[in-house]
Amino acid sequence: MLEVEKILNVKNVSYRLIPLKEKSISAEDVVKHGDVNPEEICKTIIVKDRKRSFYACFLKGNDRIDKDKLKNIIGSKINIATHENVKEVAKVNPGEVCPVLLKIKIFVDEKVTKLKRVNFGSGDFYHGIEMGLEDLLKVLYDYEVKEISL
Repeated sequence: MLEVEKILNVKNVSYRLIPLKEKSISAEDVVKHGDVNPEEICKTIIVKDRKRSFYACFLKGNDRIDKDKLKNIIGSKINIATHENVKEVAKVNPGEVCPVLLKIKIFVDEKVTKLKRVNFGSGDFYHGIEMGLEDLLKVLYDYEVKEISL
């Protein structure tokens, strides 16, 4: 059982574990290898500011972070975290990041709030998680809804 499943079961939250036919890192991979609605795929990207504080951005799979918007929110220039940073902060590799497992501030893009269901990384390259957006927001450690995408 994956760590995210243990957390969701303890919190009594409904979800669907999505087996992926092959190792999947990107939203495009998930579409090819899983039984998912492409419009519901979201990704979690770790960023860091100049003080080396880390944040996560949760946005739709095909969207990109607007670094200027994020800079205005955080108050500092940001960069995408390195592979090593992601392993340090999320305890997984890029492409495996699960927002439910993070213990840092998460900025949820406003566009995501238009979705009823979301699909996202589970902490494992070979599985995704699908659940209602409201349920996801109930189990995130610390989040704010902000306009962060281009």
